[in-house]
Amino acid sequence: MNSDRKGTFQDLNALFVFGALTVLAIHILGFFIENQQDYPWNGEVEAVLLILLRFGRSLFIFATGMLLFYWYQKREMDWAAFWKKRWRVIVLPYMIWTAVFTGFKLQSMDPRVLAGPFFESLFTGSAFYHLYYIPLYLQLNLLFCLVKPWVERFLSFRVLVVLFVGQIGLYALYQVLFINPLWEIDWTASSLLRFVQHTYVSGQNYVHMYLFTFALGAYAGMNLEKWRMWTWRLQVPACVLAGVTAIWMANDYLSGAVSYYESLNIFRPLYLLYTVAFLASFYSLSRYLGRLPKLGSWLSRMARQNMAIYIVHPLILFLLESYVIFRLDWSTPFIMLAMLVITPPLCIFLYEHTLLSYWTGGKGKPKSTPVYKTEVYKA
Repeated sequence: MNSDRKGTFQDLNALFVFGALTVLAIHILGFFIENQQDYPWNGEVEAVLLILLRFGRSLFIFATGMLLFYWYQKREMDWAAFWKKRWRVIVLPYMIWTAVFTGFKLQSMDPRVLAGPFFESLFTGSAFYHLYYIPLYLQLNLLFCLVKPWVERFLSFRVLVVLFVGQIGLYALYQVLFINPLWEIDWTASSLLRFVQHTYVSGQNYVHMYLFTFALGAYAGMNLEKWRMWTWRLQVPACVLAGVTAIWMANDYLSGAVSYYESLNIFRPLYLLYTVAFLASFYSLSRYLGRLPKLGSWLSRMARQNMAIYIVHPLILFLLESYVIFRLDWSTPFIMLAMLVITPPLCIFLYEHTLLSYWTGGKGKPKSTPVYKTEVYKA
């Protein structure tokens, strides 16, 4: 048990920043792939990059599990304080920006027009491009509340292996049911079949598609030194495995063995293997970068802005794509790079100006409340 969990945790800062950049990159690449006629470049390179960078959400889910179980393991929780903090820093900004996106999309301020789409977007995360990760993040926190004692007691390396095999089995099952179906099934025949279909079609919104990744983060958080040692020793084999699986997936697409849209599916066994290999190979580098004096402090500041970048970037990208980039006589790669560089600071600026603490000058901002009961904590 970690009895010295104080201050900040620097291992994941570079991972958070890189994950945020991959989210921006795939949305930028997706736009230019769909608009090759207006912005010609090497479509195959763009497609391969987009396919191989689609692990951002998995990095965040791993990090969420790791941080939750690193900070709160073996502690009796004050769940009211736990959820109050998430209401203030996650749910409330999410509600505000869902309202902004809904009004922007419908070009209306009429509550009768906005109410239905607003609540639908709020529960599904479908506002504008998509904000589905926020409801998913809240599901992960709810799962943490429900299973924390059992995970702390029973999660071992063997259980982790079972979860890995089970997650691959679930992906393989969906593959034979929906992608390359082996049987003709009328999915509208019953409510149960419709539910099974829904768990696949909308699977990215639900925790069952990420259980292994979350559990891997939990295991790493509860066994931090062991995890650091493993990722350091396995760094080279993990790099090789990540490279081999990346080449495999790129070749599948380029050879036509797998369609472009099927290649974008991260819920398949090969992509899970690729994601885990990349995570294991990148972790030691992330830890090293987080410990550097100047770069580490910058990464720490940027990692705290992940919420701002994730929530606001759809609006910034939409405005750039609609009103700015067509005026630039630049090559497509330079436009992509410019969008990638300019979007984060604009996101942070707009996000900060929608926080209640900004308009109230910080007055009435609740003091930080411990989310665990220290009197119960024992070594």
